[in-house]
Amino acid sequence: MFPLMLNVTAVPVFLVGGTAGLGSRLDAMIEYGAAHVHVFAMTPEPGFAARAGNRLRARWPDTADFEKFRPRLVFIADVDDVLAARWCDMAHAVGALVHVQDRIPLCDFHLPAILRRGQLQVTVSTDGSAPGLARILRDHLAGHVFGAEWGARVSEVSLARDSWKRDGLPMAKLGEAIVDFIRKKGWLSSK
Repeated sequence: MFPLMLNVTAVPVFLVGGTAGLGSRLDAMIEYGAAHVHVFAMTPEPGFAARAGNRLRARWPDTADFEKFRPRLVFIADVDDVLAARWCDMAHAVGALVHVQDRIPLCDFHLPAILRRGQLQVTVSTDGSAPGLARILRDHLAGHVFGAEWGARVSEVSLARDSWKRDGLPMAKLGEAIVDFIRKKGWLSSK
């Protein structure tokens, strides 16, 4: 699997299926600022329906929905293989990438376990083979390596980098300057 960070702010996204499996996906799309999210769920739970708001359509999507909205990403959860495969075909027909929860053969991509500290994002992936392990490793990193202070540290490095660029430091030297900056701060030294 090729790792990639994707800006979802202007990308049409479909969430399709049972609301138990889509809740975290909806929350992530909201957190990451996705503006064009379309949620299709036949019997949405009340809390999920409230979070989905006007994004929710209490029905299954059809070919016309895929053709009209042309999603780039489609997340499918909590449905049988026949429905999932049908929506995969519809999604692929409009050029979308598909993730079907716990159905590796139907997935075009997998989702890593994500640790966020401000603008810092650390991800752990097992290519979908052991998602529970990825979550355990992410939690270990959160508790022992990347504490809350890393959000401010990223901002500090970013400001320093901007200053070095304004001062004319060549791109080839920026990496070295960042290494020196971090070394002087002692952020990665063993205690």
